[in-house]
Amino acid sequence: MEVDERLGTFGTVLMMCGNFGLAGNAGECARTLRTLHRITQPDARVILDSEDPYVDNDPADLAYLERNRAAGRMPGQVTIRLRHQERVTPWFDQLIVSPSDLAALAEQSGWRVAHVVAGDPPDYYAVLEKAVPSAAPPVSCGA
Repeated sequence: MEVDERLGTFGTVLMMCGNFGLAGNAGECARTLRTLHRITQPDARVILDSEDPYVDNDPADLAYLERNRAAGRMPGQVTIRLRHQERVTPWFDQLIVSPSDLAALAEQSGWRVAHVVAGDPPDYYAVLEKAVPSAAPPVSCGA
């Protein structure tokens, strides 16, 4: 969240193991993507993984998605904390986005989804590239 030009210019940004979602909400995610756009090379890529929150059919999870919508949050925004033995983090938000939600966030931040590769559902992997006016639509690949 605090990365800026002081670190230099990058060609690739790797955001695996849920790191893409650490921005917490849609607004912060878009802001982070705009920052990454500014501090990366013209042909830069962001490689990330996420989960599609719409894949799970568990009634409790579907109710959580609906409560988020009603509260004006993205459906896949989850509030969590980590615990290990006696240590517990403060509560924080993590954003879990579907490929289509990712495309919308990327588009408003100067990126486009170049590739989506399915993992074990609900997991997927994606590559963002800087948007250009004549960019081709995303390419989806099977697992």
